[in-house]
Amino acid sequence: MTVKMNAMFGFAMIAVLTGCGDAGSSMQKGFEDGFKTQFTDNFTKSCQSSAGDSGLAADKIAEVCKCTADALVEKYKPDDLMGMKPEEAMPVMKECAAKSGLPV
Repeated sequence: MTVKMNAMFGFAMIAVLTGCGDAGSSMQKGFEDGFKTQFTDNFTKSCQSSAGDSGLAADKIAEVCKCTADALVEKYKPDDLMGMKPEEAMPVMKECAAKSGLPV
């Protein structure tokens, strides 16, 4: 009887731990999705504010900034984005500017 109870307990623990792994994975994905959304919003606003005196049309600025933010969250993990320096985003921003028809 003891071996049977230990086996049942072992299977129950495996099931619980497996479930926890799924929950942790789900929580991680939720965090990453939320972070990426916030990063995109904050980056876009900051970018538009910084480029406000550039003489470019506001809609072009918005287009390039949004494109850059979207490309960065696609290319990098949240840990990388948290420590990213502005100069590291410049190649992506230049690609987006070129796509928008702006001189690079």
